[in-house]
Amino acid sequence: MAIFILVFTLLVAFLAIALLLGIAPISSKAKYRTMYVGATLMILIAFMTCDYIDIQTDMTAKIRFHAVLALAIAVGYFCIAVAYMEKYNTVKRKNQKLEEALTAKEQEKVSILLEHQNEKQQALLQGELEWLAGKIKMFTEEEQKAILASALSFAQHDLILPPSIKIQPNETCSQQELMYYVCSAFFNMGKKRNDIVSFLIQVFPLYFPAGESALTKKMPGMDKVRERREKENRLV
Repeated sequence: MAIFILVFTLLVAFLAIALLLGIAPISSKAKYRTMYVGATLMILIAFMTCDYIDIQTDMTAKIRFHAVLALAIAVGYFCIAVAYMEKYNTVKRKNQKLEEALTAKEQEKVSILLEHQNEKQQALLQGELEWLAGKIKMFTEEEQKAILASALSFAQHDLILPPSIKIQPNETCSQQELMYYVCSAFFNMGKKRNDIVSFLIQVFPLYFPAGESALTKKMPGMDKVRERREKENRLV
């Protein structure tokens, strides 16, 4: 009876220690190594208990030591479970740190790429606006400034601001020529056809008195505009 009480008390004490170690703020490596040692001890205790049960003649003593055996096995399984959980958490933390590091690197790459793209986009916008500025020299200086201010707002912010003055039709710049100039510049910036139509109507209302639907029908296609632009570039 005294041996039973001693062994049972030791097992309960070890179970309590294992529970405390499971939540203790120690390193994962030390924790799962301790749990493996505990599981090994429980296996030894289980074998010793089996041998002790075999030599018992009293049925009550056998039942008691069967309880000890069951408790030793339960504590052993608990130690193994804690050890594997700690290993799993360790691997999970390592993978999470690796993912975070990779994510940070990818974000850095994306930021650099976006920065280069923004620089290229700004250079493209500037080049196209300069090209457009060269094509509208037939208008007065005041009209040129008003047109370019509206074009800059549309190019950078997709915002169409009608000019402060009415752009008067110029006999040296036909309706078709004006459409080509504006479409060529904004198509190259990636602007949509409907938005370009709105820009032309609001910035050059005197050029297109028939309204938006009539202008939409007259608008040249992207392919024709780019084909003409390429021909002009080759001639230059």
